[in-house]
Amino acid sequence: MDIQQAKIRVGRVFEDGFGRGDLSAVDAALAPTAVDRHAFGPDEPDIATHLKGAIAMFRSAMPDLDVTIGDLFGEGDRVAARVEMRGTHTGSPLFGIPASGLPVFIEQFHVIELDDEGRGARHRANVGADTIALEHARRNATMDE
Repeated sequence: MDIQQAKIRVGRVFEDGFGRGDLSAVDAALAPTAVDRHAFGPDEPDIATHLKGAIAMFRSAMPDLDVTIGDLFGEGDRVAARVEMRGTHTGSPLFGIPASGLPVFIEQFHVIELDDEGRGARHRANVGADTIALEHARRNATMDE
C-alpha cells in the first residue's frame, strides 16, 4: 500500500466529491466492503451510498459550498483529515435544519483505516452536525431576545 496515494484518494473525496460534486471520487476511495462507525438510513445500503448522499445534502443546502482540507496525515494503515466547509445555507435542509440564509462554517475530523490496496475500509468522524444544531439554536435564541 502506498500511503501517499491513499492520502490523494481521501483528499479527492473532499475536494472533488464535496467541493465539485464528482461522486466518482467516492467509488475510487472506498473498498467494496467499507464500513462506517454508525448505522445508515434505510435507503443507504452501504457507506458509498451514504457518502454520496452526504455530498448531495451539503451541496444542495449550500450552493456556494467551499471545501478546504486543513490537515491531511497518513501513517501506517490510516489517513486522518481535518476539513473545513463554508457556505451560505440558502438551499435544502442541512442535517434536518431548514435553510437560514446565514453563513455556515463546519470543521470536520475524519480517520480512515485502509485496506491492503490503500482504499478506505473503516471510517470514523466528527462531521459537525452538532455544531450546526448548536449554532442554529444560538442564532434563534439571539433573534428572540
